[in-house]
Order: sequence, then structure tokens, then C-alpha cells
Amino acid sequence: MTDRLAAYPHEPAEYPADPADLFVRLYDELPAELHRSWDPGAWYEKDQVRRAAAALRERIAADGALDPAETAALVAAEGDQGRFTLLLALDGALALANPYGPFYDASAMTGITIRYLVDGRFDTGAAGGALLPRCALPGRPEGMRTLPDLFGVHRVPAHLWNGIEHTQLPAVHDPHLPRDEPVEIGCAPLMETFDDVRIEFGERAGRQVYRLKPSDTAEVRSRIRTIVRRLDEAGARIAVLPEATLTDGLLDEWKEAAFDTARRGGPLRLLMVGSGPLGSGAPGGGAPGDGAPGGGAPGGSAPGGGPPPNRAVLIDRWTGEELLVQDKMSPFVLGEQQMRGWALPGHPDAGTAEEDIAPGAAVRLLDCSLGRLAVLICEDLNRADRWDRELMAAGASHLLVPVFAKPILRFRWEEQNAQRQVNTLGAWVVVANSLVVGNGIPPDPAEGERHTCLVAGPDGAARLDYAPVLAFGVAAHGDEPGLTADGKLPSVHTGAAHETWLPHWTDTLDDHPGPAEEITIP
Repeated sequence: MTDRLAAYPHEPAEYPADPADLFVRLYDELPAELHRSWDPGAWYEKDQVRRAAAALRERIAADGALDPAETAALVAAEGDQGRFTLLLALDGALALANPYGPFYDASAMTGITIRYLVDGRFDTGAAGGALLPRCALPGRPEGMRTLPDLFGVHRVPAHLWNGIEHTQLPAVHDPHLPRDEPVEIGCAPLMETFDDVRIEFGERAGRQVYRLKPSDTAEVRSRIRTIVRRLDEAGARIAVLPEATLTDGLLDEWKEAAFDTARRGGPLRLLMVGSGPLGSGAPGGGAPGDGAPGGGAPGGSAPGGGPPPNRAVLIDRWTGEELLVQDKMSPFVLGEQQMRGWALPGHPDAGTAEEDIAPGAAVRLLDCSLGRLAVLICEDLNRADRWDRELMAAGASHLLVPVFAKPILRFRWEEQNAQRQVNTLGAWVVVANSLVVGNGIPPDPAEGERHTCLVAGPDGAARLDYAPVLAFGVAAHGDEPGLTADGKLPSVHTGAAHETWLPHWTDTLDDHPGPAEEITIP
């Protein structure tokens, strides 16, 4: 094989000895066509490749490095298959540094684990982009895997990494959720009727627009404290609240209620407390409890001031710290029939109305013991073109989705989009809705049972069928968590890499016959 680098007009830079930086370098050297071809999968099945990778993995894990001269010699002799063999070996060694993996005893790799825990990445960042540990695998049935799915790490290229805001929860603040046990999720509607929210229609740039915000009332604040208590009593570890539930004042109420009750020792730890118009520029920012609607006079004039973001916030129950903040990226457009059918107060007589918000520009990710978390607000789940490349490259394992919509029904957009992300990302998807729209429209027996939350995820570590786990929950009141048909909270599993996904992690020299040196392409 003729190596591409031989055509360079100068000598290539020496390979790094650091296993994570070396993985990035070798991965980036592979030609683009290999990423979607079956060649890597075919190499993976070769005994001589796996045997050589196993031998190299043991040395790298023991030494915490690989001699750059040895890397260069193998690449010169075997080209891209040599690179792939080295990548398998490096990946097996990096599994020992992966906090979401099944292995823990590799002192030589501890420096890479610490780098990840401090900097949120395995590599040093010298090559751009990032190298992240894997905590999800696409949930569809396996065929011949393409290159990215063969490793226990995600190589996020620079052009996608630059569109992601990624943070790592410090270990001292991590909830340390169990790897192999279900984690109960509490989704409470909070808002019950249109008395609990304010929708204001106006005009911007000649188009009809609307703004949506919750009413900050004593009753709503009382429900918040009841929700925290009931989630504790039900055993919820994570809470997810719907869209249109937050103002700056209500966010402070959540933080105070969570912190004030944390000393009881309840299990609730992470709270995604919904979304709403947050920030000092948000319209209608009167005193807490005044129930003021979103800015702008009704009847067609433009809402006052610039539009606010529709912002979701994940907080730590013990500290009140904001762990993940995400602005809605895709404004929703209300259809003419939709506004009538939902009986939206003050809606225009004709035409559509677009959500008047400042859209978010980037998707944000948080790594913790639950996994790699992202928040998608309502329409964002339906507009995967805004985030799918980034979340696929980075390997998001949990999508928390607050919505303001009709009741959740079987086989509708929430379930369809959730199943799509289970299949493509391998992520758990948690959708939480309020009771507002459902209480404003008459029930239709033909629609089936109405639900206030949905949890979807992969059915075990094996990837044998297109059959994700689906759990629908129902809450009758705003301060109750949604329960499944058997009276339980829905649950997810933590994002974790499994050795069943990556057999080369546990290869031994006895597993693959033939000499380790024999890796020449036939």
C-alpha cells in the first residue's frame, strides 16, 4: 500500500506518545472514505489485526505511552490497516481511563482520567476538536459497523466541536448514579390551565408573533414546593419540568425550595426545572407574583423590547448551582387551526404566529454520572437539523425535552422523534409536558389515553431490534409526578460503555490464532 503521507513535501511531524493524542492523530489520518466503508469492519474481524491490537493494548496500558518510532514503523509498513490496528490498541487502553466504562485498575492511564475529569476531554486539544469517552451506542440493530462505532471514544472534529458548549460536572458535585441500576425520573406538569400561563400576540417585521411565559403566582410557587416533596417521596433521582414554566423569580423559587429541603436526605438530586423567558432583558419583568403578561400591547403592536430567549435550566438540588443552561434553537410557529383548536386566549383571527424569542446558537452538553446530557426544548426535538451532527459526533446519551403542547399521545411526534434518537444516538429521551393545553381542549376518545410525560431508551446493551423501551406517564394535577400504568415513576439507565459493544476491549492473545506480527494485508 502506498501511504498518503509519503507524498508530503516535508517529513511528517513525529507521532505523539500520549495515547489520547496519538488516537486523534491516527484517526484524523484515515481517509474520509473509510468512515462510511465496510473496510474497517472487515479489518476488525481479522484475527491477526485483533491479536496484534491486543498485544499492543497491554503494553500501552502498562506504560501509559507508545514509542513514536514504533508507531511510525507500523504505519509505514501497513498504512491504513496499521493505523486501524493501533487505534484498536489505543482504544482498549483508553477504556481503562473511561469513567463510564467497566474497568478501573490502570495506574498508568490515571493521568488521562484526571485530564478528562479536569478538562472534560481525553486529549490535550493540540489537534483541535476533542476526544471524548463513549457513553451511548446507536440503538438500531447492528450491521457491519462503520468507523466511528467501532471505538469506545468519540473523535469530535473541530468544525463540530466549535458548535458545542461542553462542560464536565466536577466529581465533588456529581450525584454518582449507579451504572447498572435504573434511575427514576419525575416529570411534574406544574402548570394546569391557561390561568397559569400568559400568551401575548403582537407583530414583528410585519409578521404575527407570540410570547409565552408562566404566571408567577403564590399558587404556582406553592406547587413547586409540593413537587419537590412528592418527588422525594416517590424516589425520583432526576426531575424534568415542561416548557413555559420559568421566570427569573420562579427559578429562584426552585433553587430555594430544592436547597431548603435537601437536608431531608431525599434522593432527588438533578432538577431540569423547565424553560421560559429568563434574563434581565426578558419582557414583563415585574415584581414576582404580579402575573404580568409578556411584553407588548395586545391587538397587533410589536411586543416591547427585544425578544428574550426561551431558556431551560438544570440545577443541582444540593447547591442550587445552574449546571446546564440551554436556549431554544427553533422558534415554534403556531398554525391557524392549531390556535383555534387549542383555544389560545387572544389568538389572531387568521394566519400563523411565530414564537418571538432570541434563538440559541449552540447546543450544550454536560457530562456527569448520568451520562452526556443535552436539553432540547419542544420544537428543537422536531428540528434535528439544528443539532444532530453535533450530538452524534459527541455521543449524547440523554436528551431532556420540556414541551408546551397537546397531551402526549401514542405514535405521535413526541414518540416518533424520541424513537429516532434512540435508534441514531442510542440516547434516552425524556419528554415532559404540562396540563395546560389538554385542559383547554375537549377529550377525544379516538385519540386514546392522554399522557404528560414520555421516556424512551434502548432495550438493554444488545442491539437486536428496532424496539426501544417506551414508558408513558400521567399526572392529574400540576404538583404530581407522572406515573406509568403500573403506578411507578418511569426510569432511565445511566450512560455507560459496555464491553459487549466493543469485544476488542477484552481480547487476549488466545482469542485470535496466529502471530501478532502478521498483520500484512493479503
